Amino acid sequence: MIDAKDKVSLGARADETPVHGDTALGKPVVLFLCDGKLGASLMAAAVMKNKADSFFDIHCAYTTATMPTAQASKALIQFQISTSGLAPVPLSGLTLEYVDYLVAVNPAAVQSGLPLPRYGKFVPWDVTENSDAGLVAVLRAVNQSINYFLSLYLFR
Repeated sequence: MIDAKDKVSLGARADETPVHGDTALGKPVVLFLCDGKLGASLMAAAVMKNKADSFFDIHCAYTTATMPTAQASKALIQFQISTSGLAPVPLSGLTLEYVDYLVAVNPAAVQSGLPLPRYGKFVPWDVTENSDAGLVAVLRAVNQSINYFLSLYLFR
């Protein structure tokens, strides 16, 4: 257990209440959310993990009943990006109560009507805009969006 003295030495005020549960003194939590049709949240989480795992606690979820992950994993493998350690969960089964960054990777992700966890910042993307061109096009859009996210939030 961290006492008040330890909190002060870690940069938090002794009387300060954590704004995001157990992660107040740890890495910011990022949740990637998609509609589940293309596995875009898994791709985004894998790319983010590949680039900035040491800076963020990364999760992915989807709003449909199931999410096919084989095609998304295959697209990632072409670029030597692993999905190891990532377990996409349906939004209805998500146990996170608060996330620092809720990244909706496509508009349909937030149109399901399902309750979202509380969040500090909402980040809307549309990486599936050119999905007719295939999963590699979606992965390129994911990569560009991750790069932009990192430039804004990590290097400020």
